[in-house]
Amino acid sequence: MYGIFMESVVIFKNYTGGKYLILLFLLALVYLLIAEKNKRRRALFVYMPLSLLLLFFFPIFRKVFVRLMGGEGDTYYRVLWLIPMGIITAYGGVKMAGWIYEKKSVWAGRIVYGVIGAAVIFGGKYVYASQYMSKAENLYHLPQHVIDICDLIAPEDGEERIWAVFPTDLVYFVRQYDTDIQLLFGREMVEPKWQYAEPVHTVMNHPTTIDIEELLKLTRERFCTYIVLPNIKDKGVSEAPENFGLELIAVVEGYPVYYDPVAAEY
Repeated sequence: MYGIFMESVVIFKNYTGGKYLILLFLLALVYLLIAEKNKRRRALFVYMPLSLLLLFFFPIFRKVFVRLMGGEGDTYYRVLWLIPMGIITAYGGVKMAGWIYEKKSVWAGRIVYGVIGAAVIFGGKYVYASQYMSKAENLYHLPQHVIDICDLIAPEDGEERIWAVFPTDLVYFVRQYDTDIQLLFGREMVEPKWQYAEPVHTVMNHPTTIDIEELLKLTRERFCTYIVLPNIKDKGVSEAPENFGLELIAVVEGYPVYYDPVAAEY
């Protein structure tokens, strides 16, 4: 049980990130436990988060959670999503500064406001500097070249859905944009932790060269009419796809898009 508890402590530390922000949250929680008198706010900002924290660190609760999730313990941190840490920190800070503003002096309250605001700013990180953040290219907030490829191969209104295979780095976005494009493998094959095996993904994911003949054996068995190869800058092919009857539709931002008339005839 102690080992499970310590694992929860590690998950909590990794989830909360910076020490200063979690410290502000805990201080706000303690302050509201003492100072908040409104029953509804007390239930929302004190009792609920405290109960969730106790459950999170309770080993038996974690064992039940993991069992209900089918043995998937990697998502246990999501329990913490239920705790509005930012709102509690902000509300506790404003309530404390407001009390000082009323009971002490205007300037004392303003100073506390400023100190709390500065602590939040300097205790966090500028999220837009992250490698995972980029300027939106369109209203969908998806890479524009993925949208261009999807528009190129998508069936017309009223037509049946089509099968396609995309490189690993694009599969995350296709289904978000057009569900009429069915993928031979998706995110479930890409994530190593799920340990799924998909022959098409294995061929496409070769580190240097894609075996076109082997790939077409697999895709034609699945009636896959469109094949989007990885960016030509990153990976090559064993032979020219045209030698096997594929028709090049376009090259979009380095991604060759092929139509397979052989698969379409099946």
